[in-house]
Formats: sequence, structure tokens, C-alpha cells
Amino acid sequence: MMIAEGLAVRPSRLPNAGDGLFATKPFTPGDAVCVYTGDILTTSEALHVANKSYLMRLGQGVYVDARSRPNVAARYINDCRSRGVHNVVFEKDPALCQAIVRATRPIAVDDEIYVDYGTWYWLAYNMAHKASRIK
Repeated sequence: MMIAEGLAVRPSRLPNAGDGLFATKPFTPGDAVCVYTGDILTTSEALHVANKSYLMRLGQGVYVDARSRPNVAARYINDCRSRGVHNVVFEKDPALCQAIVRATRPIAVDDEIYVDYGTWYWLAYNMAHKASRIK
């Protein structure tokens, strides 16, 4: 499914990852691929979000949650957890309440877009899933 210029949502190549974001045109390093936007939340509001899968901290006291925004292409970007394969970064801009997705290396047609979610994301993810298995 085409979601934005040069991008499509398809099943991810990563096992159990759901959908992923794929290039339908080439991108070069430095290109803006898309923008991560959504509902803007304060720290207090973000703490009460049950499903934090699409929650991103942009800066002190500013969060964006794309969970209810299926039209936001950047929400489909997965983390392959392999530094050599990541091909974009999030350039966070708390003043504009968004993050630009920027290509860090050449991206060819049909390449899946991958970003490093960061250590804190995976720590929180592992803690949440461990807690749900204990219940």
C-alpha cells in the first residue's frame, strides 16, 4: 500500500514485526524520507499511555504518539537491531513536535527502512513483556 511519495507499507522482512516501511524510489544520504508526527503529549500524559509502541520522546517534556495515526508513514519503520543495516535516523525537533526521518546511506527501491530505536526503547519493551508473562 502506497502511504507517501516514495514509500509503501508491506509485511516486514523481520520475523514477527508486522508491517514495515519500504522504499518505492531511491533515497540518498541526507534525504528527508518522511516525518514522524502524531498526538503531542506531556511527560505526565505519556506515562499513562498503555501501549507505548508508537510513543517517541522528542525532548524534555515533549512526546509524540503515532498509535492512532495509521497514515503516518514513519510509524511503520522497524528496528532490525543490527547497526550495519540501519539506513535512517530520527532527527527530533521538539519545537515543531516532530522527527524528520533522514537517510544515512543509500536506500534502493524495495529496501526496507530500518532505524535504531535506542537502548531505552528495548529496555522498556523487555520489561513490559516480562511483566505480562508473569501475570
